[in-house]
Amino acid sequence: MKKNWTINMPDNQTVKLLLLFSLSLLFKMMILHQQMHIELHYWLVAFMNLASVFSVYLLATFLLKPEKRLTGYLWIHGILTMLIFINTVYYSHFYTLVPAHSIFQIGQLGGVTESIAALIKPIYFLYFIDTVVLAVLCLRKQLKMNRREKRYNLVYVLLLLPLIFGMGITFCTLEERTEGHLTPLNLGMLNYHLVDVIQLFKPATVDPQLAEEAVSAIVQEADERRFKGLLEGRNVFVIQAESLQTFVMEHPLAGQEITPVLNQLVQEDSIYFSRFYEQAGWGNTSDAEFVSHNSFYPSTKTFSYRAYENNAFYSLPHHLKKQGYTTMVFHGNDPSFWNRENAYKGQGIDHFYASEDFEMNDLIGMGLSDRQLFQQSITVIKQIPEPFYAFYITLTSHHPFVMPDELQKLEMSADYEDTVLGHYLQSVHYLDEEIGRFIQRLKSEGLYDNAAIIIYGDHQGLDMRNEEANDLVSHFIRRPYEEDEMFRVPLIIHIPGSGLAETVETAGGQIDFFPTIANLAGVPLHPNRVMGKDLLNIMEGFVAKQVHVAAGSFIDNEKVFIMSSDGLYDNSRAWRLGTGEPVALEKCRDNYERALAEITLSEYILQNDLIPRVQEAGLEGILDEIRQALQLEEMPVE
Repeated sequence: MKKNWTINMPDNQTVKLLLLFSLSLLFKMMILHQQMHIELHYWLVAFMNLASVFSVYLLATFLLKPEKRLTGYLWIHGILTMLIFINTVYYSHFYTLVPAHSIFQIGQLGGVTESIAALIKPIYFLYFIDTVVLAVLCLRKQLKMNRREKRYNLVYVLLLLPLIFGMGITFCTLEERTEGHLTPLNLGMLNYHLVDVIQLFKPATVDPQLAEEAVSAIVQEADERRFKGLLEGRNVFVIQAESLQTFVMEHPLAGQEITPVLNQLVQEDSIYFSRFYEQAGWGNTSDAEFVSHNSFYPSTKTFSYRAYENNAFYSLPHHLKKQGYTTMVFHGNDPSFWNRENAYKGQGIDHFYASEDFEMNDLIGMGLSDRQLFQQSITVIKQIPEPFYAFYITLTSHHPFVMPDELQKLEMSADYEDTVLGHYLQSVHYLDEEIGRFIQRLKSEGLYDNAAIIIYGDHQGLDMRNEEANDLVSHFIRRPYEEDEMFRVPLIIHIPGSGLAETVETAGGQIDFFPTIANLAGVPLHPNRVMGKDLLNIMEGFVAKQVHVAAGSFIDNEKVFIMSSDGLYDNSRAWRLGTGEPVALEKCRDNYERALAEITLSEYILQNDLIPRVQEAGLEGILDEIRQALQLEEMPVE
């Protein structure tokens, strides 16, 4: 069919409807922007998003027949309103907008229904009032289109082109000003989603010079290797504890220890890492185990067990299998959650026991209770030849932390009764009690003396960006609740009969778990085969963060640097650990660049499935290949 191209002035009714629908959506986005605390260039962000919304409607006007345009406008309005609603709910918990990769996580929603329901507030449904009003007006024919207007009116294209060109210039200017940090706070809702979709399919790139500096820092180790082989031949039990943060171990509640079992473990036969930090990515718990087992950073684009499902890995389970270990995972949830049942095939896991393998006789929150998870696993463990590696993923202390009344053992003070902190403390206390019960069961079954019991937190439970949680935790710990405290999780390595009571204060993260355990197991990793470090054999700690704070944020032995969410380095914050004294930002620049370089190098390796190559040639070999790919001259090594 031949298209009838025309250039006519837009019909007045069409112009009015374009403005009505566009401004209505902009108003709702501005409400969301207020909730996000966009302060820098608020009106510029609003104008950029208005331009994007108006462009969408212009394109629809050009493509749709006049009689179909009003229906098309309503569909666009409804879809974008739903996106605003979803972003509002999502931001209230994660303090960012829904990332594009979330489309791959729709299948995970069933397992977190309670958490989602707890986040939805009735006031959020006010977003849909104008959509309903507009739909009613259309049905009653009070909003009409001029059906005699030509369909392919090129004037809409002529209006669209300068809008797109202007937005492109604005994006380029913003990207240069923020050094590539395009974030929800400097883009606004609609434009962030547009950029996020593009970046989802953009291959990872890395600056060879910065990456070389990062690799040089990673491979530094102490001359003498401490504690080598301390776990050799022992059965290893690892408990990845849901939402367990360190502050609960350090602060009693009205004279009651929140975690008496963990506190006692730290005092006897244990190595305790007091400055250990979570580095989970978009996959939360699953990314915590991914980072811990592989010593590479999680995907910046989606959860790692999906992004790298078909990659070749060399993980901690693989490493232990070389020493004769049988490896297994216990998790009282659906085996498909976070794609574990598929991803574990490449992670060196021999057996995965999930909900279909347990008697699901005690459900709390997302799945089987921690008590039953530990108890039922013993039957399996007794049938496994030694030595074995048993990895537990607990669930009961998952958000929203609400426990059955009979399991709430703490006497809660009035300050915290029926608050998110109160619920959290009760759930962590239950977890602690069940870990103690599990250890007693190991003793009674004769499995304790030749065991190593390792416990670490998977990720933060209480977000310091939540005003209520921040106020409550700050009151509880008697100091400001900042990012470093939010990300701090315990790592306890309990070795019965060792006589150890060692506390390691070197800053480290989950990425350092694999090389640290490999040394303890008797076969240390070469320091340039992974991104992490053996925390028992380095002097200088370093932890890079990439989720829940802007990329480039880091924690080292002395200070914390949090990159500004608006993408501007000069708006960032830095302070000294312990004292909270501000640190000049110019003293953070090198480690900021190191954090970015480590993350981008890790992403490059994983996106290109290069771990086998790293195992063969080391990280330096990858740098050589990057230089060759970019046709750069090899830089001299100092």
